[in-house]
Amino acid sequence: MIKFVSGDVLRATSQYIVTGVTTGTQENPGAGLAARISSKWPDAQKHLRQFARGNKFLGGDLFVVAPAKNRPGIIYIATQGETDDSTSSFLNTGLRKLERYCAKRGVESVAVPGAGAGLGTLDWETETKPLMIKYFEYGKTEFSVYDPSS
Repeated sequence: MIKFVSGDVLRATSQYIVTGVTTGTQENPGAGLAARISSKWPDAQKHLRQFARGNKFLGGDLFVVAPAKNRPGIIYIATQGETDDSTSSFLNTGLRKLERYCAKRGVESVAVPGAGAGLGTLDWETETKPLMIKYFEYGKTEFSVYDPSS
């Protein structure tokens, strides 16, 4: 199920928070929400960096850091290639994998920013939002999508 909300995604009470990141080694937390998450919960970025050093982290891939005592789980989606622009192909693959991951594991709630539409340069109304509706509308997981236009 999907609901569109406004506000700061880092204040969400969801089990997980999603952020889009670039492909590759993850040595730098990047900018935007990924950098804010890294600053607020550096252990999550550390797990992603360790994973990406020994594994390929390609477009559309997910990396999940389980919830901890003082933070929600963090789900990283590789939405951006080396050019730092998100691609609708990477986002499409990542959102499909996200929905499947949540359904398979019985995840109750996920806070999702307008992934790909901010610094990633995808158009919210014609590219990002329709993909989120496609994958999140009918599942059991509650996806709270933070509308970047509000």
